[in-house]
Amino acid sequence: MRSYQIFLQSSLLFLACLWGSNSWAQNPELQVSWDKTTVLIFDAPIQSIDRGSQWLLGQQDAQALNLLKLKAGSKQMPNTNLHVLTADGRIHEFEVRYAEEPSNTTWDLRKKKTKEQELESPLGMNSREFEELAGDLAFLDTKAIKKQFRYELLFWLKGIYYQDGLLFFDLMVHNTSHIPFEPMGPDLRIVDTRSGKRSSKREVAMEPVFSRVQSLDQEDNQELKSLVLAYPVFTVANQKRLEFRLREQLGDRELQLSLKGKHLLQAQSLPIKTN
Repeated sequence: MRSYQIFLQSSLLFLACLWGSNSWAQNPELQVSWDKTTVLIFDAPIQSIDRGSQWLLGQQDAQALNLLKLKAGSKQMPNTNLHVLTADGRIHEFEVRYAEEPSNTTWDLRKKKTKEQELESPLGMNSREFEELAGDLAFLDTKAIKKQFRYELLFWLKGIYYQDGLLFFDLMVHNTSHIPFEPMGPDLRIVDTRSGKRSSKREVAMEPVFSRVQSLDQEDNQELKSLVLAYPVFTVANQKRLEFRLREQLGDRELQLSLKGKHLLQAQSLPIKTN
């Protein structure tokens, strides 16, 4: 009987350790500090963030949409948790606690890629070529396809281009106010709205292969930013529309551009040669 009790206790201890190790694998513990930033990097752009405590501060990076910055809003921040939903449909769950000196401030949660995968996309353009292209498109002078002026912000679509299986969207935002505008996004969604009183509205988020946000020269303290995004080629049906939504990181200003499927079919070849 005594040996059976020892065996039972050992088995329970083993199962508890196994459960604990699995919980750690699923819910890593993050440490955040008052005066240091903890950074999370995901495979896909961040869609939503749920913080278990108001004292946990989170901010999505304006240019790297898959990067989340965390800080503690108080040195007495209680232990809490964090859920992050990314555009690839994955929900990432974390346990979070305060630490004066975090043991790790950079969490790269991306799947490991080979050097060849990092350099070359399956659609024939690598990240270096895209950066050069986005820089050239930023200074290309074209007419606006769609635009919106709101909150002293002008948001417009300069061009739609197609090459090598990719659709490129060239956008700009001009802040004419004296209050800085730090953009989050833009997010691109296909919206399906059916007519009728009992209509249902469905949205599908689109994940870019490449994206770049860059600040251009400022005049009279007015901000001008270029936003270039590339997606695997797609089309939009007549009953659907394409929406770009540009939000403010630390504020309520939000801009939106809505396109029809016919706009995509009018995509032009890239006016700039790529390698």
